Amino acid sequence: MLPATVMTAEVNISNISSEGSLKQDRAVFPCFCCGICCSDYQPHLDMRESQSIAEHLGISLQKFLDDCTDPRWPGTETHLLRHVDGMCLFLERKEGKAKWLCRIHSFKPGACLEWAAGAEKNECRKGLNRYWGLSVDDSGNLTGSPEDLESFRTFLKTLN
Repeated sequence: MLPATVMTAEVNISNISSEGSLKQDRAVFPCFCCGICCSDYQPHLDMRESQSIAEHLGISLQKFLDDCTDPRWPGTETHLLRHVDGMCLFLERKEGKAKWLCRIHSFKPGACLEWAAGAEKNECRKGLNRYWGLSVDDSGNLTGSPEDLESFRTFLKTLN
């Protein structure tokens, strides 16, 4: 089994108002491991990244290309990570609410490293709604019932 590491970012979400909105003191938004970005996109890899991931997995480059990249991609110098059941093959479901973890997080591709969660991103909004029943208003505040907001806040603390 490959190692799993949680992706998190700094966030301050301590103020839940009585109207049911969660006001952030900073614009930083956490990755709460909903897996939407890993389902909606296929990371693009160059040959160097493919070789590095293969080495970390302890397999040959050819085995990695055969087993882990999308055969529909016509590139010979670049590759797309394969999706299985509509998501990245390295995405793994964990027990608990909205916990999807990357099994290659410590050596994931550059496209994944560059991704940053954000309240303005449709993928993050989709995950918030799907798993938590929350939304983001025009000011960037999370909105929902006080109970759902508190439950989400409690969950985020488990990611650190």
